Amino acid sequence: MMKRGYLLGVLFFSGLWGVSEAVLGDALYRAAVPYASVPLTAVAFVVLTFSRAYFPQTGTATLIAALAMLYKFLNAPFFACHLLGILLIGACYDLFFNVFPLKNRSFSAAAATYLNYALFAVLITYVFQYDFWVQGGFAKVLGHIAVDGSIAAMACAVLVPVSYRLGEKLQASCAAPFAIGSRFAPSGVLAVTAGLWIFGVMGLFLHF
Repeated sequence: MMKRGYLLGVLFFSGLWGVSEAVLGDALYRAAVPYASVPLTAVAFVVLTFSRAYFPQTGTATLIAALAMLYKFLNAPFFACHLLGILLIGACYDLFFNVFPLKNRSFSAAAATYLNYALFAVLITYVFQYDFWVQGGFAKVLGHIAVDGSIAAMACAVLVPVSYRLGEKLQASCAAPFAIGSRFAPSGVLAVTAGLWIFGVMGLFLHF
């Protein structure tokens, strides 16, 4: 039952993150909104922080990110940079909140955000050599880390501690929302999770 509850929780949180990438992300990028990655990163960190209240295991954030990446792939035209960015957010969050946790959550959130932006810019430009980033060169890499990264780091440094406290309160008032078969598990969680992923799978057919 615990394993099924864990799977349901991972699908629930990855669906929430995925739909934000598919809907909000698509709207921001289509409108060419400046610093579009900032609100998407902030939403991702908030979702991961709430998920950690129920599933603090190391690797869970990366697993949620991998499934959110799949959700994004199903719902939007293929952009390798977007998928890489999602996966790196989960891995960096895991690193600073589970592998090497620090007492100051604001600092951990900022550090994880900066590392995410730095790794993304370096990998997409110099390792995967994505044309759009290669053309921008080192100036684009530096700007992404120093400007976009700083804005996102400040946002996450504020939102993560607040989300952590809210997550603790939610967990205290509803301790087992993902325990399948338990009388304490709201049936709405299963319904919402199913709805999120049905929407995600439908997106695959809409793009053909």
